Amino acid sequence: MNILSAKFGNNPTDINNKITPPNVNDNKTTKTSIFYINDVHGQIPKMQRLISASEHAGYIAKQNNSDILKLSSGDLFIGGDDKRDKVGVEFLNLAGIQAEALGNHEFDITASKCEELLKNSKTSILGMNLNFPDKNTPLANTVLRSTVINGQNGEKYGVIGVQPSDMSTRLKDKSVLEGITIDDKEQTIKELDEEVKKLQNQGLNKIILLSHEGNAIEKEIAQRVSGIDVILGGHSHELIEGIKEGENLLYSKTGEPIIITQAGRDGNHFGVLNLEFDDAGVIKYAQNNVMDTNIYSPNLMMTKTVDAVLGQSPQIGNLKHVDPIPKNALTEENPWADFVADALRNNLDADIVLVNSANFRGSVDYGPVTERDISSIFPFCNKLAKVKINEKDLVDALKLCGKSLSSKNYKPGILQVSGLSYTLDSQGNLTELIYTDKQNQQHAIDVNNPDSTKYYTAVYDEFLLKGGDNLEMLKREPDDVIENYDFDKDKVTIDYIKTLNQPFEVHKDNRIKILQ
Repeated sequence: MNILSAKFGNNPTDINNKITPPNVNDNKTTKTSIFYINDVHGQIPKMQRLISASEHAGYIAKQNNSDILKLSSGDLFIGGDDKRDKVGVEFLNLAGIQAEALGNHEFDITASKCEELLKNSKTSILGMNLNFPDKNTPLANTVLRSTVINGQNGEKYGVIGVQPSDMSTRLKDKSVLEGITIDDKEQTIKELDEEVKKLQNQGLNKIILLSHEGNAIEKEIAQRVSGIDVILGGHSHELIEGIKEGENLLYSKTGEPIIITQAGRDGNHFGVLNLEFDDAGVIKYAQNNVMDTNIYSPNLMMTKTVDAVLGQSPQIGNLKHVDPIPKNALTEENPWADFVADALRNNLDADIVLVNSANFRGSVDYGPVTERDISSIFPFCNKLAKVKINEKDLVDALKLCGKSLSSKNYKPGILQVSGLSYTLDSQGNLTELIYTDKQNQQHAIDVNNPDSTKYYTAVYDEFLLKGGDNLEMLKREPDDVIENYDFDKDKVTIDYIKTLNQPFEVHKDNRIKILQ
């Protein structure tokens, strides 16, 4: 069994003692550099910087006489705003992304609209485990099972794309698929094995999988399907840095190394995976660099494109400081969540505010802040409501979400709050809950015996109002809805920022405590 020569871009001391440097003078090796992204989630400010990163990766590859591949593992689009998604297509073209596997959020705008948008893309759109009833089904003539990319130095690479097997459970409404079905995990693995063999029969021995299945299934694929060299993952939003044997360096049934990697979420990071293949297409050297997108300046052409499609966005403030976004956005207090929830509570005159952690996508960097910057945090465009909620339903919702700390993939994620502070133990059990009224007086709530007759006014969005993420206790009858609003959290936050002294700051205040 070959042990890869691995060089860590982010942690040079974490090198396996068993490995040796590659033979850079070996003329039989093929040098390949892969620029990869996943789960950008419509973050336009990040797209502007990612193009600069893509251009730099291409320049470095050319200097090193390496083939350069630029690939995406899905969820570039999100939310259903046609204009913002049009910007996403322009990003694919300007960044030179050669292939992308569709994610679940590409279907937020419906399959038909997705097809219409992608007609303007130069990118190969991949979906091996999507099934189309007939040629008239949306995307049937757009999506490929796999594609072949020709490297600059004459090498050929087979690229396959797969969607999440749990796709239908990750959509607001299954009808957006418009007749398209998705294979389950076992069928996906079976067909993936067949697709790899098909590419191998064409003489290809360097095969890359663009997967939106999530890391757990991607590891399973690596050990059950032979012939894949690299799995560029997505869907589970994991930041996989460097190369560690047994974690993201695995071996196929035939003993060949497979590298799995992923660049987190919201375009905050991207990866450059440098490889050397031998004549048989086996990886002999690998270097996985995962980098912060913010080290690059926005691309001028992309900025002009954004303004042409969306119009120029007015500046509303100047951000002096923002606390770091947590590494695990589903299970930690988020400073932007604190800021936004407080804005909702203040401007909509509520006792408390609840926001599901997954609703926050991205952040805003310090410096001038525009309306578009704030809207980019909330791409789902959910409408808000003010409701009456009793103490028991509130406690039950916090308890259910608290269990995310010990659940698979940390889902659905904890509730971000305003007007409340609470404590969870390491397993996610709710141990303390305090309500702070508008006179700043604190009132302890008994988490073991909450009062079902005591009510609060609460603001949350239509996703929670419909019982999303299995939060059935947050559903409200019409009599319990005080007011429906025709806007999402971004409008309220923008109005709130305009009232602040400038420059302003964004901090977390430890209103959510996790006991270790």
